[in-house]
Amino acid sequence: MPTDSAVIALVNDVCAQFARAEVARALAGHSTSHAEHATLTERAARFDALVDERWRELVKAIRAGLPGAAQVERFMPVRPLTNGHVELHVHDTSARRLVVLLTGAQALAVGAHMTANGALVLDRIGQKLDPGLPHVKAAPPFATGSAVRPATPDGAAGPPVARS
Repeated sequence: MPTDSAVIALVNDVCAQFARAEVARALAGHSTSHAEHATLTERAARFDALVDERWRELVKAIRAGLPGAAQVERFMPVRPLTNGHVELHVHDTSARRLVVLLTGAQALAVGAHMTANGALVLDRIGQKLDPGLPHVKAAPPFATGSAVRPATPDGAAGPPVARS
């Protein structure tokens, strides 16, 4: 059974190989000679082959991690409507089906709050999500007119530096 880190690594690899193939194709479209075009097209084909290979590995890893009884739901738990609203299909504590109608803004707010609460709960029970996430550059504080300086200067990479 694959670990969550292994699955995330496979996802990252599929994305990276796909991006490399797209870049090679874009460069081939702007090449100045037939030889350069052929080289870049061949490079894109190699990256596409790697995408296909890694994709099969990713599908195999995901299927290995799913319980045998897992099935596709017959309905979408969240369904966007053509009028900009969103239906949220849920069950109450008595297993009664409910449909909650939300505006687009309400649906985004609910989703953001659920994600934040889920991250907090996982953090409190000891599951750290940050090793599987890409590093985010520290941003300056949102308060304007504040004397507080950002943890890292613009363009700096790496984790924030503590200042005293």
